[in-house]
Amino acid sequence: MLQGHLFKQWLLISILIITHFHSVSYLTERSIITPTNRNVTELNSHMLALLPGQPQTYFSSDTLHTDSTDPNRLEAEYPTEFLNNLSFNGCPEHQIDLKIFAPIMLLRNLNPEIGLCNGTMLMVVYLGHYVIKGIIMGGAFDGKTVAIPRIVLNINDCRWPFILKRRQFPVRLCYAMTINKSQGQTLQSVGVYLPKPVFSHGQLYVVVSRVRSPAGLRFLIVNEDGIPSNYTRNIVYQEAFADIQPHVPHE
Repeated sequence: MLQGHLFKQWLLISILIITHFHSVSYLTERSIITPTNRNVTELNSHMLALLPGQPQTYFSSDTLHTDSTDPNRLEAEYPTEFLNNLSFNGCPEHQIDLKIFAPIMLLRNLNPEIGLCNGTMLMVVYLGHYVIKGIIMGGAFDGKTVAIPRIVLNINDCRWPFILKRRQFPVRLCYAMTINKSQGQTLQSVGVYLPKPVFSHGQLYVVVSRVRSPAGLRFLIVNEDGIPSNYTRNIVYQEAFADIQPHVPHE
């Protein structure tokens, strides 16, 4: 019964995307919000598959930066295939699949004077070999067509003993976004996908605050067995209430 309800929800989403996939105003006011980057990737891939046409795939060029300690030894220990599989918060993936009319989010400040800032959302209108063109969705530059080039990103992550040099388009699909990335957004309709409880204090408050009215808020909560549920756990630091004195009204 519940699994059938889940299927109907995804079917409804599919119909809406197929109907409005080319509408800037429709996509500007809607998003799916979920806790982790892994969930975001899964949802974005699913939504992209609903669009007509074949995707254009872009692969990054990954090398070790010359400032890395002992780069010759590191190149032997960490081959290119290994570097391609690395993912980092706020950085583009090695493989990016895009289609015309897909919504994307810019991951770097390129040219704030023309609206190309970190977090800017665009609809793709042209996919070339060396440049992507998109229409800015929302904000002061709403409707402006801009070009996005490949850039070189130097990624220094404490988990690895090297600096990664990745040449790629600084974009990511944004049908879905993480709770952290959604901060500052105010939308008409928000779908919250929680395959597990949020993992940090205040995150549930952040996600329900992204929508203008309760009528535009929908939750899909999934329990450990993959079955939709009607409740989730809210993470609260009880220490925050330790020194609060109860109010006692005067007689």
